[in-house]
Amino acid sequence: MEKISYSSMDYKSKMSHKRTCAMFSLLAFIVFLGIASLILIVQIYIYEERMDVFRQNMEKTKVDLQNMGHEFGKMIKSNVCPNIVSREDWKARPPKERQEMKTPVSFVILHHTYMDECFNFDDCCKEMRKIQDFHMDDRGWWDIGYSYLVGEDGLVYEGRNWTTVGAHAPWYNDKSIGISIMGDYTSKLPNQAAIAAVESLIGCALLNGVLEPDYILYGHRQARNGTECPGDALFKYIQTWPHWKPGDHFPPKP
Repeated sequence: MEKISYSSMDYKSKMSHKRTCAMFSLLAFIVFLGIASLILIVQIYIYEERMDVFRQNMEKTKVDLQNMGHEFGKMIKSNVCPNIVSREDWKARPPKERQEMKTPVSFVILHHTYMDECFNFDDCCKEMRKIQDFHMDDRGWWDIGYSYLVGEDGLVYEGRNWTTVGAHAPWYNDKSIGISIMGDYTSKLPNQAAIAAVESLIGCALLNGVLEPDYILYGHRQARNGTECPGDALFKYIQTWPHWKPGDHFPPKP
C-alpha cells in the first residue's frame, strides 16, 4: 500500500489557511453584528418616532372627545333647560342681602302667586316687578321670595335662583327650589306652556346637579300651615307627577 506523508511546509500552509479563514469569519461576524445593531437602532428610532406621533394623536383625540362631550352636554342642556329671563332683563331691583344655599337640594316647592296672570314678555316683566315690590316693601324680605317664577308666555323668570336661600316656605327655604306660576289656580290650571316650563326647569335643575335625583315635590300647602297655595286645581294636578309625596310636612319629618 502506498504511504502518503505531509511535509512540515504543507502543514504550516494548511494551518495558515485555517487562521485566515477564521479571521475572515470573525470579521464577517463583527460586520454582521454592526449591521444588525445599526438596523436595531434605526428600528428603535422609527418606533419612538411612531410612538411620539401616536401619543400626539391620542392627545388630540382626547381633546376632541372632551370638546365633543362638552358640545354634547351643551346640546342636551339647550334641549332640556327652558328659556330663563334674567333679573337684568326683567329689570329687578338689587337684593338687600342674600344667603348662599348649599346644593344639591332635596325638595321642590310649587306655588302660585295668587296675583295677576301674564301671557307675554312685557306683561310678565311688569308682574315680576310688582311681586318683587310687594315682597320687599310690604313683607320686608330681602328680595322676591321665589327661586324662579313662570309666566303663561312659557318663559321662566329668574328670582333668587337656585344658589340663594329663598323666602317662600318656612323650614324649606334653605333646602328647596321654590317655583311659582304667576296667576291664581284655585279653579283652573295654568296653560300648557307654563306647565311645560315648570317641568323643563325641574329637569334643568337635575341636569345641573342642583337638585337631588330622588327629590320630593310638595305643593306649598304641604310645607306650611294656613295656605291654600298653589290653588286647588293646580295642587290636584301635581299629584299626578312622579316625585309628588302626599301628606303635610311642616316641619319636615326626618
